[in-house]
Amino acid sequence: MPDPSPVPVPAPAPDHDPTSTPKLVPAPAPASAPDRDPAPTPMPAPVPASVPFLVRCLRLIIAVLLLAWLLLALWHAAKPLPPGTHVVSQTYRLPDSDVEFSYGALLHPASAVQGATAIEHAESLIVVDRSPLTADLADALLARKRLRPNVVMVVTTDPANEAFGGTDARVLNSLEQSGIIVVRARLDRLRDSNPLYSGLWRLLLGWWSDPFDERPGQVTPAAWARRQNFKADGRQLLAADDGSGGWTVMFAPAAGAAALTLRGALARAVIASELQIAAWSSDDDRLPAIPAAAGRGVGSIDTRFLTEGAVAGALLETLRAAARGDQIGIDVDNLSERRIIAEMLRAAARGVHLQVVLARNAEPNRAVAAELEAGGLGRIELRWRAAAAVPNPALLLVRHGADLWVNWGASGFTRRNLDDLNLAAGVELRMPARAAAARSMAGYFAQTWARAAADPSFADGSATAYWRYRFAEATGLSSF
Repeated sequence: MPDPSPVPVPAPAPDHDPTSTPKLVPAPAPASAPDRDPAPTPMPAPVPASVPFLVRCLRLIIAVLLLAWLLLALWHAAKPLPPGTHVVSQTYRLPDSDVEFSYGALLHPASAVQGATAIEHAESLIVVDRSPLTADLADALLARKRLRPNVVMVVTTDPANEAFGGTDARVLNSLEQSGIIVVRARLDRLRDSNPLYSGLWRLLLGWWSDPFDERPGQVTPAAWARRQNFKADGRQLLAADDGSGGWTVMFAPAAGAAALTLRGALARAVIASELQIAAWSSDDDRLPAIPAAAGRGVGSIDTRFLTEGAVAGALLETLRAAARGDQIGIDVDNLSERRIIAEMLRAAARGVHLQVVLARNAEPNRAVAAELEAGGLGRIELRWRAAAAVPNPALLLVRHGADLWVNWGASGFTRRNLDDLNLAAGVELRMPARAAAARSMAGYFAQTWARAAADPSFADGSATAYWRYRFAEATGLSSF
């Protein structure tokens, strides 16, 4: 047999220290294929096709909501006025004996006395528009209803929650149970004075926020949100037949210390406006027919019934007609309407002397007072009275030669009260200065002026105060 192949003998290992630690030699990496590409970068998971669609839908919804908000704000800031608003009646002539202005102590308000007298004489119709409606006036209505069940009574009031100064719900319920027609004015039918907020409110909350469903005395979130629309029924009047074929109308808040009472045909214009408001606020089929219009009448006193924006027009006409040597007296809670302020400054420049009494309210009166003092050429005097819990009727009177021109009614000379935004009402009178009513109204203003305090330091002429009130007035974000 052939010899086996020789077996290779390994070379002897180098000297090795048995005590040393063996070195670990990493295994060689496997040889890669010469043409293999590097490992690809991981790609993100594909986006589902539904996500872009949802984003587009969300953007579309937001765009539609913004457009709806804008359209609502624009529409409700300029929409047509409902019937019975912005009224300018014809001029009625009344004898001196048919115009009475009374004022008294706060403990016995003149308006309460005159109102009770008018209610006691009514035989066919009583129309009341008061906010709030006091318990005394409600008691007088209930007493007359018990004595004369056939007398039709219509009571219109602001639907404000009782917590915000509205009428106690128990008072309104007692009137309704006795057969009196109670109308909560649908103020959302009016134009919005705070359009940016009100447009959003109408879009998101207005369709389910009903003031008639709120619990009185509680400031719920819905009531608070509705309150920020700053809408109000500022009409303060009472009209009734006198039991002898004539009519009586009174302009004053129920708790006011002064009241203007007129007898004659002017009351028909007042009742017509109030019944139109009641019709679109309540749809009550028990509402009576509007009384027939009457003639101009005879006498020495010219009167007109004015509401909302028509009040502003009459005020501007009166101020523009004032001439050198005339005297103007103004007593108002808030003064901020720019056209009226401008006409007051122009009247002072013509040589008219003005006495202005403002409520001691920080806004807007402090900034406006500084503006009048700075631009009045020393012919505008300012005094301050305490702010009233219930708005006072505003008074503007002009001594023009032998006549006295008077505007009495709307509580504030502000954009909200005089620009067809809130319900407001007043009366204009042109009468001889010797008439009894003219002397009473002049005496009332003289008393108000004497009781008011001169306080030049209360006026605020800073640019911050001026532009803050101007911004609040222009946007409607103010509460005045």
